[in-house]
Amino acid sequence: MKKQTIALLCIAIFSLSCAQESDSKKNGKYTDDQKASYYIGLNIAQSMKQEGFKVDADLLAQAIKEEMEGKKKLMPAEEMTAFMQDFMQKQHEKKQAAAGLQATENKKKGLDFLAKNKSNPKVKTTASGLQYEVLQEGDGKTKPKASDVVQVKYTGKLLDGTVFDSTDKNGGNPMDINLGSVIRGWTEGIQLMSKGSKYRFYIPSDLAYGDNGAGAAIPAGATIIFDVELVNIK
Repeated sequence: MKKQTIALLCIAIFSLSCAQESDSKKNGKYTDDQKASYYIGLNIAQSMKQEGFKVDADLLAQAIKEEMEGKKKLMPAEEMTAFMQDFMQKQHEKKQAAAGLQATENKKKGLDFLAKNKSNPKVKTTASGLQYEVLQEGDGKTKPKASDVVQVKYTGKLLDGTVFDSTDKNGGNPMDINLGSVIRGWTEGIQLMSKGSKYRFYIPSDLAYGDNGAGAAIPAGATIIFDVELVNIK
C-alpha cells in the first residue's frame, strides 16, 4: 500500500474520532469533520482503484471501528505486517504482468500501423524507424542540434486520435524544449526540421516511452504521433 494511502487512512481514522454520532447531521448539513472524512474516503477509494486493488468497504469500515473502539481485532495485528508485504508483492507482480501484456499488444498495433503508414509516399522513414511527414517546410537553412533548446508548438496523439498533450492545452504559447532531455523520437526528429517548418512524427514505442508508457495518458508500448512546429532555435 502506498504511503499516501496509509496517510489518508490515518487521517480518516483521526477524523472519525473527532466526529460525534449525535452530530451526524445538523439542520441538513454535515459537520466539517464529516465532510473531511467523506472526502478522504473518496481519495482512498480512488487510490486503491488506480492500484487495481478491490477494497472490501465493509471490512475497511469494520477495521476502523474496531481500532477506534478498542475492540478485539478480526485478524491479529502482529500477523498483518508480514501478510501485507507478501500481498503487496503479489499485487506488484500482477500489475507488472498486466503491463507487460498491454505493452506487447500495443507494440504489435504500432508495428502494424507503421508498416502500412510506410507505404504513404508522403511519409519518410529514418534508419531508427522514426517516420515523419513534412506538413510545411521552413527556411531550409537553420536546423537545431541535439544540444539546443528549441521553441515549439505541438500536439501529441495516440493512434486512436486521443490528444494526450498539446501547447494549446497549456495556454497556446510556444514551449521551450531542451532536445537533450526529451524522448529519442523528438531529439532525432526535430533535428530534421528547419526554423518555421511543421512536421508530423510517427514515433514507435522504443523511440517514445517504451514498455513503461507515461502515466495514465500514454499506455505501455504505445506508438505516438506528434505534429510539431519549430518556431525558434535558442
